[in-house]
Amino acid sequence: MRVQLFRINHGDCPYLPDRTWVTHTFQVGSLSESLYESMISQGWRRSGTAFYQNHCPGCNLCIPIRVPTHDFSPTKSQRRVLKKNSDVEVRMSPLEDEAEAYELYRLYNTTRHGEDETASRAGFRSFLFDSPIDTRVMWYSVGGRLVGIGWVDVVPNGLSSVYFVFDPAESARSLGTFSAMKEIETAAAMGKSWLYLGFYVPGCHKMSYKRRFRPFQLLEDGRWADYEE
Repeated sequence: MRVQLFRINHGDCPYLPDRTWVTHTFQVGSLSESLYESMISQGWRRSGTAFYQNHCPGCNLCIPIRVPTHDFSPTKSQRRVLKKNSDVEVRMSPLEDEAEAYELYRLYNTTRHGEDETASRAGFRSFLFDSPIDTRVMWYSVGGRLVGIGWVDVVPNGLSSVYFVFDPAESARSLGTFSAMKEIETAAAMGKSWLYLGFYVPGCHKMSYKRRFRPFQLLEDGRWADYEE
């Protein structure tokens, strides 16, 4: 497969102050799941039909992280989150019900991040519903009312977590933590060995939660290394 690679300067880093975010990026209409999984192990991620690898000047702190699904053991606080959400029903589907998903996505983004282009219908579609690989939607409901939605990519040996949104009125449920555990559980039930959680960024509070899912592995010098913590 031949692709055209672009170097893109996105401006300020979304995770750490006084840093610049630069990526190597290409777009394709389709890509095999096995190739994408091998790319994840080289630091690539996906956003819509675009695949990108960080090449930020003087920084390599976006570290790929994954959780072994069959070895995961929830902490005491994570067990409390599971108990708190025992009334949540979870189902997985192919990419569908775009209109219903968009309403919760828009509510989440405008509440959490303010109104911007990412909350537009076109931006939502290109980000989460235009996918060149096998992407599924995980729906989280209480009594038939939608409280959260997660997107995951299905690769041969795991699930790759893409994005998660929730009803801001349900913040007390810790649905972000709950959804990660359900993704681990779902991957294990599918016979998958890994949940790929994207990047862990030391020094970034909003990304530090990923180390709470134990044990885990970090990609260091091109190889996955075990951590128990």
